[in-house]
Formats: sequence, structure tokens, C-alpha cells
Amino acid sequence: MKDQSAPYNKLIREAASVIVLRDGACGPEVFMLQRPGRGDFPDLHVFPGGKVDEDDVDLGTLLAAPQSPNHPTQKFKAAALRECFEECGVLFADPPKGQLRTRELQQFRADLLSNNVSFKDGFERLELTFHDDAVLYFSHWITPAYAPARFDTRFFVAHVPAEQEAENHASETIAGSWQTPETALRNYAQGDWQLIVPTITTLRMIAGYDDVAALMDAVRLGRHRIPVTPSLHQKGMQYFVGTWCSF
Repeated sequence: MKDQSAPYNKLIREAASVIVLRDGACGPEVFMLQRPGRGDFPDLHVFPGGKVDEDDVDLGTLLAAPQSPNHPTQKFKAAALRECFEECGVLFADPPKGQLRTRELQQFRADLLSNNVSFKDGFERLELTFHDDAVLYFSHWITPAYAPARFDTRFFVAHVPAEQEAENHASETIAGSWQTPETALRNYAQGDWQLIVPTITTLRMIAGYDDVAALMDAVRLGRHRIPVTPSLHQKGMQYFVGTWCSF
């Protein structure tokens, strides 16, 4: 139980996360990462993501403007796209002609993770263009004040490109795996995985769809939304207003 006499954490950092999906034999599967046993939230299974940085503001100018009052400014999607590439090697961007070859993609990621190049510099050097329409806004969470660290996080959802494979990197995560939402939730229920409320709620929201296309269509129309109850709001889920308009 939280010690109510302890001071609340007022520092809130902006962040973004991506629910990377693929079609599996039993329906949509999501790529999950396991964080190491250190930091503010050790040993958690999470979606790829991280903090918004200064370069994301500039990269955000390459993305479409928000489509409704629910949608965040472009820097959040830019951060989501960058973190997705850093953490699981999936890049939602292409050069002017065709696609990056696997070797080029791997070299770009290796240079990035070795701090030999920033994502922004590599992006510009390769003359890449974001797959803006392939990554859709999903939900908004702000970590409660009693948490060890607080984040204002925007969640996005995307279908992994057919020619790419998701893979974790040992520098930031222990493991990465494709799981159905049902399996991930069962792992949590059995005590094998640690999950936090935003992840649990998101997995429940994406469960039950026949395929990724059906889920993405639902998100475009805002039909993926669930009622934000007072209990969910206290745990960090933010209210939405008006129409969703993800198209």
C-alpha cells in the first residue's frame, strides 16, 4: 500500500510508446519487451517506447498535424517512431526510391545504438520519409503522482512491415517476444510477468480482434476506445473529447 505521508512526485516527463502488431495463427500478436531488473520500473514487460527528446520536435515537423483534439503534437509520434527503431529494430520510414536493404537497416540501427549517429542525422543522411499513416494514435496515460517516476505517455499502434522483423537489443532490454494479448495477460495472471495498468488495459483493448487490419480500422474510427472510468482515470488513463478521426 502506498504511504500517503510520502511526498508526491511532481516531475512529469513526456514519452511515447508503440504497440507493434503482426498477424499470427490465433489472431493479432504484439511485440513485448522485458526491461532489466533496475531503474524505476524493473523487470516489466512493456511495449517499445521511451522519453521524447529535443530532436523529436524537429522530426515531428515531417509528420501530419494532429487530426482531432484527442491527438498529440507531432513530437510524440516522432518519438514513438524513433524509439520503435531503437528498441525493436522496426523502422516505419523509407528512402526516396524503394526500401532500405536489410543490411542498411541493420547498420543504421547499429550506428544509432553505438552513439555513432543520432536518429535525426541518420534519418536525414538516408533521406527517409516516415510512414505517417501506418502509425495510429491509440491512447493517453499520465503516471499517477504516487509512482516512482512519472510520464505523460502517448500510445500508438502499428502493423509491422512485411519485410521487417522485430528484435530486441541487449543494451536496453533482457528479451523480446511476440505474444497474443491473451497469452501476455495470462502470463501476468500466473505471476510470470510483471505488467502495469496501462499495459494491462491496452492488451485488453487489443484482444478479441480477428486480425491486425480489423484492429487498425477500429482505431481509425475511434471504435477501440473504452469508457474512461474514474478508477481508470485515477490510475492514469486520460479522458478523450469529441471525435477521434484517425484518418
